[in-house]
Amino acid sequence: MKVFIYSIGILLLLLFSLPLLILFIALEDSTNFPVNQQLDQQQLSSIENILIEYDPRYWFNSSDQFIELNEAESNALLLYFSQQLSNSSPEWIKGSSLLAELNAESATLNGSFAIKPSLFGSYLNFEARFKQENNTVFLQSLRFGGITIPDFIIRPLFNYSNQTLAQNNNFLLLSSILDAVNEITIRENYLGLNVNWEAVDTGFISEQARRLFIDQSTHDNLVTYQNHLNSVLEMLPQANRSTSLNTLLNPLFNYALENDGDPMEENRVIFLILVSYLFDELDIEDLLGPEATSTTSRSLLITLENRDDLPRHMIGSAAIAAYADSNLANMLSTYKEVQDSRSYSGFSFSDITANQIGTRLGELSNRSQRAALQLQRFFADVEFETDYMPLVGRPDGISEAEFIAQYENRDSEAYLNRMQSIGNTIEQLPIFQGL
Repeated sequence: MKVFIYSIGILLLLLFSLPLLILFIALEDSTNFPVNQQLDQQQLSSIENILIEYDPRYWFNSSDQFIELNEAESNALLLYFSQQLSNSSPEWIKGSSLLAELNAESATLNGSFAIKPSLFGSYLNFEARFKQENNTVFLQSLRFGGITIPDFIIRPLFNYSNQTLAQNNNFLLLSSILDAVNEITIRENYLGLNVNWEAVDTGFISEQARRLFIDQSTHDNLVTYQNHLNSVLEMLPQANRSTSLNTLLNPLFNYALENDGDPMEENRVIFLILVSYLFDELDIEDLLGPEATSTTSRSLLITLENRDDLPRHMIGSAAIAAYADSNLANMLSTYKEVQDSRSYSGFSFSDITANQIGTRLGELSNRSQRAALQLQRFFADVEFETDYMPLVGRPDGISEAEFIAQYENRDSEAYLNRMQSIGNTIEQLPIFQGL
């Protein structure tokens, strides 16, 4: 499995670490595969279904989980990964695409990187062929543009990538997760992964993720806004046991308006601080590290429409969309509701409404300087909850059986019409007018 992981590492290493002259020789004027493709609805649904079907929390009887994907599902995941790679790439990389072909005991990973145009070309196309033998997958051949990397060079590249990538937080995080995969099966239009979740060092992954997403500037802003949140909470009447989300949004976004910092960064930090306050699963120490010293926030029940679940849905989705993207936020919100339908709380359209509003807020907070400032001004002055959250009534959870009886599945016309109706209601909210 390590061989397969480092094969992927070589592809990234060649792009980011080796002398640019090698890349210039391989650059071409046209792309083999369209770059910057967007996930269509079928691919989004496919990823949602994968999240739902292979949630490791529901595999109680064994530490091993067998994941089966067809070629379309594998490529949906690769497309999402290529989008994230493009978003986090250096400025001179304009886009990327990845595509897998699954054959009998072999697989081919094809792709293209759009490079900042130069005299040498604008695209780096590659092809990596993998072979399976005795439940082990190894790199058989590697080609960049018209250049085939000889076999006698591939092995030194493995050693070089092992040493160099060991210093990269992104790769360490990916490698830690992939370490859980202990067996791969490749057949025609089939990829099977045997995953041992007990092999995952969750503490290490958590620390690597913190290092990856929380840089020094974000760390300092988190400390500042955490201290301000504590001050806001302490100023509320001591007799209060609950308060509206407005009580926190007003002063936090007012504080952001008074600062001269990047409004997009400050909006993201506000959502992240509120997530750590609203969710028991995420402590402020998880964001700032074990060395962080902060006073304990006063515990209050935060509500929207007198419900304490709606703020968590809205703010959680806003943070995901602000730091990742709206596709991920929407997929995770649907995933959670499906899981809730299998438990006591049930599938809830009011929860999905809050999720989708949060996703829109996260998008706006990170779209541009102008949109970020508009969002700050709105929440600094907002008076009514209904300006950003429609009246949804009491909790409306339905069981999985009730959902199937009413909507059959999430591709049915009845379900899609219900989701469209929710979207139309959201668009009419005052917060989204003129933004």
